[in-house]
Amino acid sequence: MQLRHSVLLFKGAALISAVVVCAVSWFLYCEITNGIKLERKFSELESAISRIISQKERYIVEREKHIAQGIEPLYLNFQDNFNQLLILIIDEPEHVEQLVKVDEKVKEFKQIFTQFEQSQTKLGYSENDGVYGEFRYHAHQLQSVASKASLTDLEILVLELRRAEKDYLLRFKPHYLTLHQQYFEKATYLVKTAQPERAAINLQYLAKYQHGFLEYVALMQQQGLTHKQGLRAALNQNIEEIKTQRKVLSEGLLNARHNNKLSLILYDLSAIVLISVFCLILLNYLNNRVSKHILKIKQVLQQVTEGEDFSIRTNLQGEDEIAQIGHHLDGLFHYIETLLARLSAAQARLIEEAKIASLGNMVSGFAHELNTPLGIAITSQSHLKEQVKVIKGELESGVLQKKALTKLISEAESALFLLENNLLRTASLIDDFKKVAVHQQYDDMNEFNLRTLVMGVFDCYQSELVSEHYSVECEIPENLVLTSYPAAFSQILSYCINNCIKHGKVDNKPLNIVVSAMVVNDFVHFYFKDDGNGIDKELIPVIFEPFITTKRHDGGTGLGLSIVYNLVTQKLKGEVKMQSPAHGGACLHIILENTPYTYDVIETFEPSDG
Repeated sequence: MQLRHSVLLFKGAALISAVVVCAVSWFLYCEITNGIKLERKFSELESAISRIISQKERYIVEREKHIAQGIEPLYLNFQDNFNQLLILIIDEPEHVEQLVKVDEKVKEFKQIFTQFEQSQTKLGYSENDGVYGEFRYHAHQLQSVASKASLTDLEILVLELRRAEKDYLLRFKPHYLTLHQQYFEKATYLVKTAQPERAAINLQYLAKYQHGFLEYVALMQQQGLTHKQGLRAALNQNIEEIKTQRKVLSEGLLNARHNNKLSLILYDLSAIVLISVFCLILLNYLNNRVSKHILKIKQVLQQVTEGEDFSIRTNLQGEDEIAQIGHHLDGLFHYIETLLARLSAAQARLIEEAKIASLGNMVSGFAHELNTPLGIAITSQSHLKEQVKVIKGELESGVLQKKALTKLISEAESALFLLENNLLRTASLIDDFKKVAVHQQYDDMNEFNLRTLVMGVFDCYQSELVSEHYSVECEIPENLVLTSYPAAFSQILSYCINNCIKHGKVDNKPLNIVVSAMVVNDFVHFYFKDDGNGIDKELIPVIFEPFITTKRHDGGTGLGLSIVYNLVTQKLKGEVKMQSPAHGGACLHIILENTPYTYDVIETFEPSDG
């Protein structure tokens, strides 16, 4: 009864706390919403100012007319943001005054920029426009006159005059103006003396050129040869004033909003702390009476879930309902632990059986492959024995002829040739099988040639992978040497080959198998691909789980790829993926990150001269 009353009291306190928190939070939400709206509008105002300033910087650098025309829309956007922000702070006179100062500075900036743009319009936006185009035209006229009249001295002097002009426009050094004036005076004298009959016209060209150039220089100086001179300096100073006023406005607006928020947060936190203390006292009382056992059960469940260890027990004392739940939970864990032990034993047996079955397939194929060369060797030996018996009888009877002896020697040579080749083939097969068997028996880390190992495993399956039904390609560098576990690679290849034979082969269609490897960024990538039946899309996510098979009724256990996954991830410390392309087939992709590798040098012998 007391426990129920305590719970009801705790619920009432929690409800009151929720109501107080909701009320204060609502006021805080309204204040934060207004503050966010104000900050957004102020941020839009700042962005509008920044875009105007950026447009000015771009115009000064590029001097394009359309850039200057883009200032007006940006200024209208600023005015729109200014009016919206003014509406939000209309009840705050001190902030309105600061906002108006920002607007005045922006208007002043626009006026100075207009003067700058008018000056640039006079200068011209291209080589044939404005003052620049005018004096450049007269300079070209004077050059044309000098060229047609073959006045080389005048032509050279005009070029020197233009070079001094360009040097000044590039570097803005005063001595280039002095040099330009000197060339102008020399050119004036030369025009008067070289062609007196055309002196008036040529002097007019020269005077208009000089007047246009000096006007161009005056306009450039008005704009400012550097950012610290002329209209450019005025614009930069105005920008700094805008930034200052904008900073003052920002600090005033943000500080006022932050103070309001802090006050509301303080009231909210005070109420929450008082009610939380009361709730904490009640909670502590309930904890002492009930929650210890519940927390113990929760802790055990968490440990079992995270560690998957069902040997953990609650060991609760008492006969109340919670203790009984703990006893039943302990019994359940014991039952699950027993089932898992049985399942693990069964799974281990199945995995061993799958490994033995895989090795059995390899041994069966190996034995079948040995039958052919051994049969030919036995046949050759029998034939040779029979011929020796015949020649022995003829020798003993004294009827041996040279022709018969020659025939015997020829047949003996053929038989010995067949016997030697097939015995060598048998020895090669036995050597390949010994390598695989030794690797599986002594699974130590060794250096091995990957291509040689792969081809050795395939040799053990030659009786099953007949050329009429299977095509095998090995695209592995001949000199790629890995330092890893060759037994693991052999087992992986065996399971892959068995899967191709059992699951990948399509009736009346050859199965193409491609094994490849490459090294990319110190990662060894190994691929085993075929163009057979492929894998259903719904099986791809669970393909490496145990007992996943589509041939369960045909004797399949579904453990092959699970063993491959364990070998790659646990033994080789790598990553394995299975893909089934849309065009058919399957591809096993193994990625080995920390596997040492080398490329052996393949020696080549060149024939010597002579």
